[in-house]
Amino acid sequence: MFYAKSETKETIREHTDRLLDNWRLLKDSYGDRLIRVNERMWELLRLAIEYHDIGKANTVFQNKIRRAIQEELLETDCDANVPHNYLSVGLVPFEQLNLTKEEIRLLTHAIGYHHERDKRPDKEAIRDILENDLQKQREAIAHHMQLPLAEKLSFRFVDRLLKRYTIHDGKQFWDYVLLKGLLQRIDHAASAHLPVESDVHQDVGVYVRRYMENKSFHLNDLQRFTESHTHKNVIVIAQTGMGKTESALLWIDRDKAFFTLPLRVSINAIYERIRYQMGYEAAGLLHSTSAFYLAEREEENWEAIKQQSQQLSMKLLFTTVDQILKFPFYYRGFEKELASMANAKVVIDEIQAYDPKIAAMLIKSLEMIKKVGGRFMIMTATLPTLYLDELKRRSIIDEEDTVFGEFIDSQNHRHRIQLHDQEITEGIEDFVRMARSSQVLIIVNTVRRAMELYERLSEMASDVPVHLLHSQFTQEDRQWLERQIKEFNEAKTNGVWITTQLVEASIDIDFDYLFTEMSPLDSLFQRLGRCYRRRVIQGEQCNIHIFTQNVSGVPSVYDEHLVRESICLLKDYEGKILDERAKIELVAKLYERERLKGTSFLQEFEDALSMFDHLDPYEMSKKEAQRKLRDIQTVPVIPRRIYDGIADAIDEYRRCRDGGERLRFRMEIEKKTISVHRFLAEKCVSERLPKPFDHIYIADVEYDFDREMGKGTGIRFDTSLSVFY
Repeated sequence: MFYAKSETKETIREHTDRLLDNWRLLKDSYGDRLIRVNERMWELLRLAIEYHDIGKANTVFQNKIRRAIQEELLETDCDANVPHNYLSVGLVPFEQLNLTKEEIRLLTHAIGYHHERDKRPDKEAIRDILENDLQKQREAIAHHMQLPLAEKLSFRFVDRLLKRYTIHDGKQFWDYVLLKGLLQRIDHAASAHLPVESDVHQDVGVYVRRYMENKSFHLNDLQRFTESHTHKNVIVIAQTGMGKTESALLWIDRDKAFFTLPLRVSINAIYERIRYQMGYEAAGLLHSTSAFYLAEREEENWEAIKQQSQQLSMKLLFTTVDQILKFPFYYRGFEKELASMANAKVVIDEIQAYDPKIAAMLIKSLEMIKKVGGRFMIMTATLPTLYLDELKRRSIIDEEDTVFGEFIDSQNHRHRIQLHDQEITEGIEDFVRMARSSQVLIIVNTVRRAMELYERLSEMASDVPVHLLHSQFTQEDRQWLERQIKEFNEAKTNGVWITTQLVEASIDIDFDYLFTEMSPLDSLFQRLGRCYRRRVIQGEQCNIHIFTQNVSGVPSVYDEHLVRESICLLKDYEGKILDERAKIELVAKLYERERLKGTSFLQEFEDALSMFDHLDPYEMSKKEAQRKLRDIQTVPVIPRRIYDGIADAIDEYRRCRDGGERLRFRMEIEKKTISVHRFLAEKCVSERLPKPFDHIYIADVEYDFDREMGKGTGIRFDTSLSVFY
């Protein structure tokens, strides 16, 4: 008996049979969708499955498992620890399988690298194990596996393994990506005792149509458009309130899909809506805090949802781009994520909301998805011309495979704008006056400016409720504030909320007046969507007030050139209605390549694309790719005072052995964190939390918030650092 797993005492043959079950499931469920996988490729995949773990029969590996399950150890003269995936290749009877030279290479690399190791193949160590251990057990292994094995050992396969595939191998590279990626998907699912694809017959299109019928909703032009182009790539520009989510789901229809959004709070909201309002239980959730969210929601089978989401087996997965679309980094093991796209559709919502580096990654990921046969949909309120031109230049979109649609309501107008050649702090008296009889929303570009306005308004307007929301509150306080702003808005209570760009796309609110600092047009127009979101403007009064002088966050948050050009483009609309078509046209003008020349925005975009185009596969690990992706992102910190209050919970977590209790403690600790810019963290942190929370830092800063009063400014840094937040 040869073991493959210690936890389940599963034999190599039993584990292999699990993979074959998943091979059949994948082929039967999505064989027609995997357009680049022909019958010969399916057979190569079957062979890769049969032989992928046969190297585990080596005595050193078997003794590791026997030690773990407390069985008697086997005698051996070999003590070299050679990765089993390299050994497996040496036992494949290539001469009996009637393979072409290229098929031999494909099979060699798929098996040899189905686990990525830091340790490169060592020919002498491999020779030692194969000759002095595995060859002696050849008959027993062949009997256990019910497979023919190589009769004569050859070690040329090691030289083949050392020469890895590159993108210069053309079609063969993409064949290898699919073969290896599908093998990894099937293997990982089988190891977790999960189906590689779940709920394959649960078509989301059926649920959407039923939901709309029950609500007496009729398909609009946008929804009919996407429903009629389910076999095409789709690019849709549509304003807020057009039912873009339903449109995307109708396009997905009966296919497997990955639905990406920029913000976790938006993802959670859509997931809830699809799963609970529409009753679609084949939906999964995958982002950095999805397990906490599911557990906190008291989702009955949250662990199963979490596992199947992580294995990418859910029929419809709501996720962030950093979880599934970072394969342009070609990190070791990228093939699994990319191969998952080959039988699926991918939705990218609001591509303009990403910074230029991430947008470059998304464009490169769409190029790679097209190579493996997947389909995509980009749906957005505004689409920068720069991105559209790049999609065309790379032939990612073309007339044959892609349809393009614009869906704008030209009849109903929501916004009349007024530009103020002033700093936003000069409008305080107007904010107070209007807040006595209306709901006023103020959006600024930095946390520091938001705090400043909050403190000044709180001092001078004792009769007006003043509230503050930004990113520098703890996770639990921020979530509480996000609920409060929605409840405030729904209750039609008069007062002021001061916020940052945090509310641009993530929170569904509809205020009477918006006062905002200038920002690039795509960001600005997202802000406008928080005012008169569901209403038509009447009369001549302006409901949008934009302050253009001494705006905060330039150039640390926004490119100065983009802000300046945005002001110029808006001049013609002073005191006038700014309709939805004008917004789309203005963003298109702002992001023309010619207008962007010399900007840091264009430089970052082009540098990122160039990097992705010239990366050598397998140079970095998945963790390194994640770090590179988040290089401009934030790090989690806990203010010292809050940490002192939860130190006991960390000790309890480390002592606890119950999985549910451990998760509860972990959630309590994570809730106390604040994501801050890496620069700020370096200036104020003193130490890390103990393991396993050593990704969180303790910050020696003040933290000001009173939940009962709903008052406070959140984390407070040294004012000399204010330019960064």
